[in-house]
Amino acid sequence: MKQEITEQESMEVITEMIHRARNNFNRTMDVTIFWGYLVAVTAIGNFILLQTLTAKHDSYFVWLLMFPGIVVSYFIRRRTHRTAVVKTHIDRIIQATWLGHGVSIFVFWGLITIFNHLIQNWSAAFLITPVILIMLGLCEFVTAFACRARQMKWIAAMFWVGAILCVLPIQWKNVDGHIVGNLYQGTQQLILAVCMIAGFIIPGHVLSHKQKKNRA
Repeated sequence: MKQEITEQESMEVITEMIHRARNNFNRTMDVTIFWGYLVAVTAIGNFILLQTLTAKHDSYFVWLLMFPGIVVSYFIRRRTHRTAVVKTHIDRIIQATWLGHGVSIFVFWGLITIFNHLIQNWSAAFLITPVILIMLGLCEFVTAFACRARQMKWIAAMFWVGAILCVLPIQWKNVDGHIVGNLYQGTQQLILAVCMIAGFIIPGHVLSHKQKKNRA
């Protein structure tokens, strides 16, 4: 006869699952740090190319670095999983959330690219960066609730604020009153870079340091 667990035992099981999920997520900080550096450096490179290239749209080809980045990320994650503890249902939800984010970003990027080519106008491309930031905020928010990590909620909020800043109609004018730049002309890339540094790289290094300290 199957024995029913008490409410106290049920809470202990849930707490243990959350604790394991948090530890497992912290073990993947190498992947988080890698993507933080890759996206931040690529975004800054995109900004520099936008200021220097005559054909502005060619600067976006630098984002093709994301494809080899996926391969490198796979091997980093594979190495990490060798030492990871047993996965829980919460782990699988977090993993599925981030995997869905990655697939959605590439599908959205592909649709925008096709649309721009069809209408021969790249004006819709300004949506790519804010949408990426919105989806990153969503993933951070879900992970924060799953792992009960309050600081990740602030990171999610930062990504959402970054998305708003990306579409604000802020313009810069010279002394003659002529518009010389706006947030759509590359500054979005700097906003993305700052968000990746503050939301991925710095927290990733902090958590990675704590993990190594706990193992010592």
